[in-house]
Amino acid sequence: MRILFQVLARLPLPLLQGLGNLLGWLLWLLPNSRRRAAYANLALCQPGLTPAQRRRLVRRSLCHEMKTILELAVIWLAPEQRVLGLIREWHGREHIDAALAKNKGLILLTLHQGNWESVAIPYSKMHPATGLYKRQGGVLDEIATAGRCRFGGNMYAADSAVGRPLLEVLKRRETIYFMPDQDPPPGRGVFAPFFGQPAHSPTLVAKLVRKTGAPVVFFYGERLSWGRGFIAHCFPAPAGIDSEDLETAVSAMNAGLERCARDCIEQYWWGYKRFRRRPEGQPRLY
Repeated sequence: MRILFQVLARLPLPLLQGLGNLLGWLLWLLPNSRRRAAYANLALCQPGLTPAQRRRLVRRSLCHEMKTILELAVIWLAPEQRVLGLIREWHGREHIDAALAKNKGLILLTLHQGNWESVAIPYSKMHPATGLYKRQGGVLDEIATAGRCRFGGNMYAADSAVGRPLLEVLKRRETIYFMPDQDPPPGRGVFAPFFGQPAHSPTLVAKLVRKTGAPVVFFYGERLSWGRGFIAHCFPAPAGIDSEDLETAVSAMNAGLERCARDCIEQYWWGYKRFRRRPEGQPRLY
């Protein structure tokens, strides 16, 4: 695994993305759970699409997903200047500067879209940042953690008790970042709209904002065509994310995530099983 990643990290980005395109086409052509999940998600969240539009969006989304996976070798292992140079433009960086100027720390939120690592890891070079991640185990976990921390960042595994450590980070007026477009364990989430559908969503962000007053900024890395790199997009959270009402705050968080996805809808991972947990009485989706 380590040797494979080292080889991939030396390849030109256009070649890696071409390979990702090929893998995405294979995922689209052959029966598999990612393709089934993508069709199910789009039928639920984008019911107005024609069959041809849905097929095209599934194919392009799966291609972008595979590109992301192959690009990680570059972002985690390639020389520093190459990685930092992948970001061609920053849109909305002033929102980050304004949030940090409040001296209450910063919560950066992203989702399974484009290449979020292409923004998060360079950001850790500019500002002290701590990320949450899902533990993979084995060599992959070692490579990912080392890659995410090599510019000065820190990581906490999301399967551990992270509330208190993240509060400490925010009290130091530093940044935390993670991806809340996930189905949390029972007791750690509430149902809130995402593309008009009830999605079991984590309450961690709302609780951190309530306790610290930390501002929230959303971001994502838009992939440019032909291996030209990425554009970092940043914008402030919708109104209500600091509400005392938990469901209102989580709904505002999901509205911010949905805006990210709508801005660059082909690069959202529609094959990600976002709606695993369903409200009582509703059938399973996958």
